[in-house]
Parts: sequence; structure tokens; C-alpha cells
Amino acid sequence: MSAQAGYVPALDGWRGMAIGLLLVGHFMPLPGINMGRIGVSLFFVLSGMLMARLLFIDNVEIGHFYRRRIARIIPAHLVFILLTSIAWLLLGLPISLSEILPPLFFFNNYVFSSALQFGHIWSLSVEEHSYIALSLVAMAARAWRRTPLLILPVLALLCAAAIIGYQRAYPPGQQLYGLMLHTETAAYGIVLSALFCVLFHRRGLPRTHGAVVPLLLAGGICLHWWSVPPAIAQVVGVGAFALAVNLLPRAAAPVQALFALRPLRQLGLWSFSLYLWQQPLYAGCLKHGLPLPLALAGAAAFGLASYYLVEGPARRFLNARWAPPRAA
Repeated sequence: MSAQAGYVPALDGWRGMAIGLLLVGHFMPLPGINMGRIGVSLFFVLSGMLMARLLFIDNVEIGHFYRRRIARIIPAHLVFILLTSIAWLLLGLPISLSEILPPLFFFNNYVFSSALQFGHIWSLSVEEHSYIALSLVAMAARAWRRTPLLILPVLALLCAAAIIGYQRAYPPGQQLYGLMLHTETAAYGIVLSALFCVLFHRRGLPRTHGAVVPLLLAGGICLHWWSVPPAIAQVVGVGAFALAVNLLPRAAAPVQALFALRPLRQLGLWSFSLYLWQQPLYAGCLKHGLPLPLALAGAAAFGLASYYLVEGPARRFLNARWAPPRAA
């Protein structure tokens, strides 16, 4: 099985790098650069590549695609929303139904609130919307017997146009940041990565020089410096991340070995639950005086508990229950 189609351990390491940068950005922010936003972008481009593999290369059945996504995301997400809401009520902290419903139903990247403990669900909302959009592209391509390469470039260009248009319409300090969280802008990395994945599958994934992937990563990070216009950071910087993750399966052996380090891969396996539960601890640290060491320890403890008690068991149970019947 080729590296493009098979399991690539380095991709789990990429996920570990993404959650690591997100935690740094929240709990130990660096001046001049938003590492949390970079971590989210790294998650997005990985999701775009993996979705493209399933929908456009493996041609999995659409219902099965949705069931796999539901099994991975929904149980842990529902438990997180429920327990965090209960905890806020028990602690006497302000919370309302209007703050719970947008993240619960994945539209809080359009309906913003002051509920910082749910603020990170904006990125999960973008991914959920992208699941729907790319599955519709797959359905159209299969029905018309056409390549998705006819549609994906158009979507990527539309996202880039929205990013540039919003920056031109709204100067910094006004509505620009919120608009960059909308799906039509934030999904750019997902769509572009999906495009690269299909393109490389059709034309062959080039073997790259050992420094290409690290240089693309470093360049993308540098383009997120505070003084770089948001449109350039998003279009060019996230574009560099999308290219890097698609080149990673054929990167030089030392680069793959670095990303495949066991601690990094393990962090990647825990990443979704850590992503969910770091946010309320970050909110407690930022707004309610929770000491940083205690906040970090709590984020790790709740994240691991979620992975081993909710995310992992629910995913295995639902995937086994929904598995397609085996051929005789």
C-alpha cells in the first residue's frame, strides 16, 4: 500500500504538533505571534487531506463517511458541553442558553458570545461545515462521473476571494478577526489541502528534498507574525501548511522519523479530547485567576479522562455497530 493511501505515522505527529502549538498559544503565549491560530490551521490542513483521501480517493460511501465522523466527534463533544455547563452553574459563573446552543449545534463561528469556555468550538464548526461541503462535492463528482479537480479549485479560489475581500472591506480592529472565523474564510486550508491531495494522487506525489517540509512549516509560521496582513497570513501562510502536510508522506526519512516520534504521535492521538478540555481551563486561567500550573494539569487530566472514558470507547462502540457487513 502506498504512503498516500496507507497509514503514515508522521501524520499523527503532525496532529501532536498542532495541539502542542495550540496549548502554547493559550497557556504560554509568545509576543508577536498567535501560536494557537497556527495550531488550528495545522489541524485544518490535515483534516482536508484526510477527508479528500476518504471521499475522492477511497470513494467511501457517504453514509459511512458521516457515521465515522459522528463516532469520532459527537459523543465527546456532547459530554464536554454538558459537563462544562454543569460545572459553570455549580461554580456560580454566568452562563445562558444563548451561550450553549451555538457551540452545541456548530454555528458559533457565526454567532459569537462572551462564553470563552466554548470559544474554541468555532474551529470545530468550520470542520463540520467542511464535512458537509466536501461530501456534497464528492456526491456531485460521482453522480456526474467527473473529477473533483473541476470543483475544488473553484472552492479554494472563492475562499481566498472572501479572505481578501474581508480584509479590504474591514480595517484591523473592526470586524475583520470575527469574519476570518467564518467557514467561507477559515475553510480555505481544508479545501486547498483537499485539492493538493487529489492533485498529487492523480499526478504522483513528488519526492522532495529533506528541507522542503520544514521550510514550508517555518515559512507559514513566519507569515503569521503580527505585522503581516491577515489575508497574506491566511492565503499564503496556511497555503504553505497545506502543501507541507501533503508532502509529508513522501518527505525524507529523517523528517518523517522526527514527526513519527512516539511522544508526538501519542499527543496526536489524545489531541481531540485535549483540544476540547483545554479551553475551560484556559478560561479559568485567563478570567478567573486559576494558577497556570493548575490549569495545565487540569487540561491534561480532563483531556485524558475524556479520551479514555468517552472518546475512545464511544468511537469503538459506534464504529463496530455501524460497520458495513462483510462479504461472504
